[in-house]
Amino acid sequence: MYERSSLRYAHTTGHTSLIYTDNGEFILTCGSDGDTRKWRGIDDDDPSSNCLGEFVVCLAQKKDKLLASTDRNTVQAYTFPDMDNDGTLLRFTAPVICMKVREEYLAAGSEDTKIKVLKDGESLPLDLEGHRGPVLALDIHPKCTYLASVGGDGVLKLWDLPSGGKEIKSITGLPKANSFENAKCFGTPCFEPRNGNSLIYANGKEIYVVNTSSWETLYTLSDEKTKGNYTCCQFSTDGSLVAAATDVGEISLFDFSTRQSKKCEPPSSECQAITCLAWSTKNNDELAYCDANGQLGTLFCSGGAMEDGADLDENAMTMDNDFGDIEFADEEAKVDGGALNGVDDDDEDDENVVSIEKLKHKVMAYTNGSAHDDEETKDSIGDVRSATPSIAGYEMPKMFKQQEPFQPGSTPAHLEHRYLAWNTVGIVTLHTDGADGAIDVEFHDASVHHSLHIPNYNNHNMASLSSTVLAMAADNSSKIVCIALAASGNKEWSVQLPDCESVEALCASSRMLAVATSAQFLRIFTVMGTQREVVSIPGPVVCMAGYEDRILVCYHSATPSAKQQHLQAMLFQTCGLRLKCQNVTLPLTPERQLSWLGFSDCGSPVFSDSMGIVQLFNVKSNCWYPVCDTMKQSSSVSNNYFVISLSERSQILQAVLCRGTSYPMTNPRPMVQELPLQLPLCDLENEKSILEDSMLRASMMSMDNAEKTIKETAIKLFALACRSEMEMRAKELIETISCTDLLMLAVKYATKLGRIHLSDRLSELLPQIEEEQQSREQEEQLVEQSLPASPLILLKAYQNGSSSSSNKLAPKSMDLGSTKKSTLKRFAFSNSPSSSPLYKKSTNDSLLATPSSEASQENFSGNDSESQLSKVSSEDMKPLSRTPLNSVNPFAMKRKLSEVDKTILMGSEKLKMVKK
Repeated sequence: MYERSSLRYAHTTGHTSLIYTDNGEFILTCGSDGDTRKWRGIDDDDPSSNCLGEFVVCLAQKKDKLLASTDRNTVQAYTFPDMDNDGTLLRFTAPVICMKVREEYLAAGSEDTKIKVLKDGESLPLDLEGHRGPVLALDIHPKCTYLASVGGDGVLKLWDLPSGGKEIKSITGLPKANSFENAKCFGTPCFEPRNGNSLIYANGKEIYVVNTSSWETLYTLSDEKTKGNYTCCQFSTDGSLVAAATDVGEISLFDFSTRQSKKCEPPSSECQAITCLAWSTKNNDELAYCDANGQLGTLFCSGGAMEDGADLDENAMTMDNDFGDIEFADEEAKVDGGALNGVDDDDEDDENVVSIEKLKHKVMAYTNGSAHDDEETKDSIGDVRSATPSIAGYEMPKMFKQQEPFQPGSTPAHLEHRYLAWNTVGIVTLHTDGADGAIDVEFHDASVHHSLHIPNYNNHNMASLSSTVLAMAADNSSKIVCIALAASGNKEWSVQLPDCESVEALCASSRMLAVATSAQFLRIFTVMGTQREVVSIPGPVVCMAGYEDRILVCYHSATPSAKQQHLQAMLFQTCGLRLKCQNVTLPLTPERQLSWLGFSDCGSPVFSDSMGIVQLFNVKSNCWYPVCDTMKQSSSVSNNYFVISLSERSQILQAVLCRGTSYPMTNPRPMVQELPLQLPLCDLENEKSILEDSMLRASMMSMDNAEKTIKETAIKLFALACRSEMEMRAKELIETISCTDLLMLAVKYATKLGRIHLSDRLSELLPQIEEEQQSREQEEQLVEQSLPASPLILLKAYQNGSSSSSNKLAPKSMDLGSTKKSTLKRFAFSNSPSSSPLYKKSTNDSLLATPSSEASQENFSGNDSESQLSKVSSEDMKPLSRTPLNSVNPFAMKRKLSEVDKTILMGSEKLKMVKK
């Protein structure tokens, strides 16, 4: 299976050409913008560029020189890779369209219908004239005996080079074009690269194969899946494969020996007519192409393991075929059971018996080259019998590639200018300009710290940035350098890892620094360098992320399977000298890789995969939720989003749009976009699904005004169900949410619509909903007080001083004097409506719902408040007696509540009187 990479923007719209360098290290492209670009691969986000003129049509490499056809109607030579002008080789009266270099020969065709061939050591080129249209493509025989060319006149011509360029054959029937700009099919003749016995060219929906001895067409290659006409074709470097591209962006691959097509991924909607193909000079696993929109893409083999297995099968079949050369005594004879136990040589003449000893001798003579004694032969033949079937049926399993360690928010290491870190705090950029490499640090908020420019003497290539510390390290290095941003005095400190340990991953938070080493250790430091913990990681680390007192470490829990990686995460939380850990499984989609790992602004773990699916870990449910699909929000399949951060409060995902690439460029600096979060629900175009998405996100995330959003969306869904004559759905919705306030609104809305039966059914749910709401509140309080093993639930009792008084580090609050206490008590209880038990119940409920952190901030002393609360009569704390009126009609209770005209709010400094 051959898959396509994402398309990259290479040049402006127009004819684009490319070649691989001789060593296969770079891809060189040229286009109508006059630039040539050098790519290290399809993932290179910072290719080097050189402007050679107004346009460049084609390229060719000859040893240490790069040849280019420029707008000056010449073939210009440049030194490679410095790209210094090295002179003019050929001149024409029109632009050069095609070039080919083969050993000491250089051939070029022009739009003026002429072909010139220049041999090394000769000053004058050989002119070949005969085409009546522009020369669109050409190729030279591997032995430099023939030259094939295709012209705009629709003729393929063959020339004999040793005889002075004599025309020996013409093949007609190809598409015609009066100019290079109007040409859609280039023919692209190509000789078989090993011995040149065959010549192929593209015509229509077929690839013609011509015998170079008789110049007769042997057969054609075609693919039923293609819809367009072939524009160009190329042999692979070893001649085993043939690639052909169409005018609608399709690519077909053929096995030249079996004439069968291979499975290839179809083109994307952005791919246009392909203008050039080039096989990698290293192997047959990669093919690069360009289209008429100036885009660059690659086709790569995703089944390398299966290819190896196929080779093993082929070798096994060869071995089986070679055994057929052994002459047996009688092919139609059957081996008798007695012959295996030893039969005389006299029995060899029996028609039903074959000589086992003779068979052993021949088999062992074939396998070992000489005969052995009988005992060794028996063991060997047994081994051959048992091993041969397993070899013949052996197939190497296809394993998914295991991901190497990386830094979230960074770009690939091979780029000359790259991002080491990009998060909500700032941007760390690395510039490797030879020996003058430097690291630049920019902060989004200048009040955190001023910008930094650090000389990169230690060749750091990984970094992590937080609001308090900048940490830097290098691959295969044991030294970590940190700069404390908020410290005074000596801000920089470094640490050396023990022997045989090197840094694999690095992350910094506002309170600590974590380092994953090659020994699978996790070393945790404070911001100023105090060593906190040394923890073992169960597998090879992939990446890490930090948030305040939490560290998330992602690692490989097992060897990847055929289509998926098995990733596990350890979630650490520190509190004083205590450390808690929780194991979390990352639900990575099959055939995808982890591209980003981090925390939301509320401390929830978040990750993104290579296809743009962003998932968030919910603390309470202990589940992962897909909250955003960036690919659906992109206008093109070749575009990608580079994730920066996720905000639960604002419900946005901050990301950088990368057009035609996977990573943002350093110059110019791209803009950060804000993408809305959206769950992948069914029928998202409907109003119902949109409301359900809002309600679910408000319930699972810590967004602003979550309760208000839930109530508003729920009542809208209730109204939508009522309008759709779905009363049971409306009742089910209210019963599921279990909120008394929402129940009141639903009953009121149902009454207005005249749905008395629905209103009565909802009124009957009031006792049940009240019980469920009280039990839910009690469970939440028990969960907070039980301090479970999950580190995501904050240790409120420990941090807010609920532990014993001996463990409290903060000073006690100042007690009020007796005069102020008595005055404050009289003021509070003189204004409290003691005659209303309902009021006291609601006040107590509101106080119970107040977080313990706010209650701890009251200025009343503990003894006085307890003594005052003890004066409240037990009768006032009893619940309201339910009458038949308010049990059926809850508005009776609501009317009773409206009689309360004053409410006392217990503030942190004084009592506030609020009138309704």
